[in-house]
Amino acid sequence: MSRHHHERKENICLNCGAVLHGHFCHVCGQENNEPRENAWHIIRHFFEDVTHFDGKFFDSLRYVLTKPGFLAKEYTKGRRASYLNPIRMYLLYSAIFFLVTFSLLGKHEHTTPEVARFRDSLEQHNPGKRIGYSKVSIPGTDESVEYLNFGKVYPRDGARVFDSIQHSLPDTSARKLSGFDHFLYRNMARLSTVYHRDPNRFMEQLNEQFIHSLSKIFFISLPLFALLLWLMYLRQKQQYFVAHAVFAIHFYCVVFVFGILLQAINMIDVENSVVLSVLQILGMVVTVGMYVYLYAAMYQFYQQGWFKTAIKWLIQSVFFTAIFITLSLLFYINAMAHLN
Repeated sequence: MSRHHHERKENICLNCGAVLHGHFCHVCGQENNEPRENAWHIIRHFFEDVTHFDGKFFDSLRYVLTKPGFLAKEYTKGRRASYLNPIRMYLLYSAIFFLVTFSLLGKHEHTTPEVARFRDSLEQHNPGKRIGYSKVSIPGTDESVEYLNFGKVYPRDGARVFDSIQHSLPDTSARKLSGFDHFLYRNMARLSTVYHRDPNRFMEQLNEQFIHSLSKIFFISLPLFALLLWLMYLRQKQQYFVAHAVFAIHFYCVVFVFGILLQAINMIDVENSVVLSVLQILGMVVTVGMYVYLYAAMYQFYQQGWFKTAIKWLIQSVFFTAIFITLSLLFYINAMAHLN
């Protein structure tokens, strides 16, 4: 960064009071410039800081995508000033990811009168014996309707009705629910009171609640991801836990980038079956590419043979997928429990 205005003749730092041995304070890093500055200095400082940040951002993005494991290795070697700090990088990439994700929340097709009438017809002919989820094509059109078979017995005070039915059943009955099944179906009965005429709104509200919890899933899973790496590479004494955490952070940044790509693919609305198949294949390639990237990053960063790396990559990939699915299910259940 260039000097913005005149250097002071005094050799005492204005910020911390240390004796200076150069233009920058060796204690706090502040420049030894005259404190008075005009508007031009502020504008110039702003643009230099922005371009300096942009340079780090794009360099870090290029390296993290094209050189798996490189930035984590640079960090462990102490070469850090030229790249974005890992924590700042994670916060920035996650912010962009969630900004894209939240911007898509309201982008859904409004229910047409035809769809509404068809759904009402389904509700009227609903046998009402079980709660379930269905997707039915509307005859004579390319449209389909998603609806929940809440059941006719639950449109008013569903939770109370559900409890009454359950209490009336003998303990030996197969319909007597307990544990998770009881929790799930009681909540569905409760929600049927609000959403039985508009199940699409139920799905939208549920997904919105879940997406707002998505950041917690990443936040919880990341240290677990790093912990497993630390356990698998415990014999590499030079790799302290923070090094594994930095590796995990850089991988999660790549996950955010791949997640944005997947959302971009899913946003493309086409009716041509060939193009749709190509998009589905492209989405699969992006998903598989994320796991291939993890292998390449582990191989480059930990410097073990390809077979050892493959075994540990397989364990790490299964763990990453399992913990993500488990946390997603837990937060989906939590989102359902908090819907009103």
